[in-house]
Amino acid sequence: MDPLLLILVVLVVLLLGAVLLLLGLQFMQLRSSQRDVETAVISEKLSQLEPVSQAVTNIQQGLMELHAYTRARQDVERQTAESIRRLEMIIAGTQTKGAAGENILETVFADLPQEWQVRNFRVGDKAVEFALRLPNNLVLPIDSKWPATHLLEQFSACEDPEEQRKLKAQIERVVLDKAKEVRKYIDPNVTVNFGIAAVPDAVYDLSTGVQADVFQLNVVLIGYSMFVPYLLLVFQTILKTSQSIDMQRLDAYLKSADENIQAAQGELEGRFSRALTMLTNSRDELSVLLSKVRSGLTSVQISAAGGPAGELPEGPERGTPEEAPLFDTYPEE
Repeated sequence: MDPLLLILVVLVVLLLGAVLLLLGLQFMQLRSSQRDVETAVISEKLSQLEPVSQAVTNIQQGLMELHAYTRARQDVERQTAESIRRLEMIIAGTQTKGAAGENILETVFADLPQEWQVRNFRVGDKAVEFALRLPNNLVLPIDSKWPATHLLEQFSACEDPEEQRKLKAQIERVVLDKAKEVRKYIDPNVTVNFGIAAVPDAVYDLSTGVQADVFQLNVVLIGYSMFVPYLLLVFQTILKTSQSIDMQRLDAYLKSADENIQAAQGELEGRFSRALTMLTNSRDELSVLLSKVRSGLTSVQISAAGGPAGELPEGPERGTPEEAPLFDTYPEE
């Protein structure tokens, strides 16, 4: 082979190698530049995502705090419920015959305006510890004593459904007796036509069976927790309808008159009716006897005028049915 041709071939190969090397270097530089650009873009994106990541972290932290607050709130609510239960037992389960409940209502009642408050209100010979003076100048009597605390204690401690049913019936009877007592504080001249019997909430929940009977006695049964809201409702209602006070008093008088009429009707249908029957029977007996006497006198006159001297008509024999007593004898009532 020609040496010159061989050298030419070697030079061409070397030139091609140099070109390939340069191309490789440029390619590597280009890849490095692209990598730097990609790295910069990724860094920029990451820097843009940093607030979102911080927000996610804040949300996670907030959720953790909310969960801790919820658990703490549940603990507080559980402790509060337990405290309320103990307080309820103190109010309704004390052996001081309702004094604790009365003291609590005393505290609540003292927060009302002074001109609303009436204490130891007397109706006749009876006194009620609380009363509310209304805008129409009438008084709403309020009885808050609950004497049957032992029944509520027994009901709370009892687990037998049958025994609980019996205790519930006894509590309802005591509530009904309390309503009858409150009814004695109602006087149309000085009070509205209904009264309030405030009892522990536990007693109120157990007295649903006698609510209608209590209402028939013109008494409203409320729990201690409803005491102030109900008083405010009554006061607001009376305030809005104070222009109809005469009609309200008339309604109270009409109810009282209706009760008196019913009592008078019972008297008429009872003792008066029996006495009238006795008088009617006596009148009929007297009429028969007088008729016999007139008949006898007529016979005497006829005999005296034309009959034989000394002859008189014979009267009825003694002991015969015609000889009746002047008045029937009836057993005393």
